[in-house]
Amino acid sequence: MKNIYNGCRDTQTEEQKSLNYKLAEVCSSPQAVNWIEKSNYKSYQIRDQDGSSQCVTMTLATEMGIIALQKYGTFIDFSSCFPYQQRKYPQYGGCTSEDLFEVFPKLGNILEILMPSQKIGESACMKVPKLSYFDDLAKTFKIKRIALPIDFETVASTVQATKKGVSIWVRFDHSEWTDKPQVLVENPEGGHSVTVVDFTLIGGKKYLVIQDSWGLNYAVKGLRFISEEYFKARCYQASYLLSFLMQTEQGTRPTYINKSVSSAKDCLKWEGLFPSNVESNEVADNIYKTAIKAFQKRFKLVSDGIVGPITRQKLSELYK
Repeated sequence: MKNIYNGCRDTQTEEQKSLNYKLAEVCSSPQAVNWIEKSNYKSYQIRDQDGSSQCVTMTLATEMGIIALQKYGTFIDFSSCFPYQQRKYPQYGGCTSEDLFEVFPKLGNILEILMPSQKIGESACMKVPKLSYFDDLAKTFKIKRIALPIDFETVASTVQATKKGVSIWVRFDHSEWTDKPQVLVENPEGGHSVTVVDFTLIGGKKYLVIQDSWGLNYAVKGLRFISEEYFKARCYQASYLLSFLMQTEQGTRPTYINKSVSSAKDCLKWEGLFPSNVESNEVADNIYKTAIKAFQKRFKLVSDGIVGPITRQKLSELYK
């Protein structure tokens, strides 16, 4: 395997990367970022990997907790050990791109209380008991991940628009990893994954606010500030979780309700005309219009991207 970094490893081929879910599947265009200087930054439970290589799965757990907070009003403390023990290459420390986009989305996750992962080293993490019924529990929280362009403004815009965490992977050297990391070495040998939770101006300069997994005693109570220069030099992957899908919510064939946009979206999703990772109620307007045109072409209707009387009649015939 090439490009191996302790902590996180970029192992995807260009072909695999081309299959990653894209930002264009879920939004028409990135929002302009409201760059202002902030005195308080968003932050969530600060994790502590204690020298293990769990940075990727701790980022994953944090992102899932943020989604739970949005969906249920409560931050859920998800396990880092559960996905970490099931990564693709357990003989190495850390996780791969394939883990992130292929393995972890299928697993889901369980609660931290069931498989504790905080403040334990690598060997202890791998020995945390995984009981047989955990796999079924984990499927309650299946995840869907979006690959982002490796672009500073896009990452900040995604945090602003979605109010979720964004994971970024950086080529890493300990000597650079201060409160405001800066490039000091030519070829860093490590890799690290952190969660972007906010953005700010400091002295007129743009920074991403990242939440690390080294505990509260590092940096500014676990937060660091990534400049645009450092991001461009070191970041090699960025992504975020669209949502997780409760197993009980995985539906049956929909019914079309006349003039209902939500039921039209459900039917188009069933037709396979939305990206597979996008829930029908979360699809962006540009994707919705494209799907309508594809539906109209499929059934030899006027392809104008509008759900007019003829298109509604066809939907009603198919989805009674």
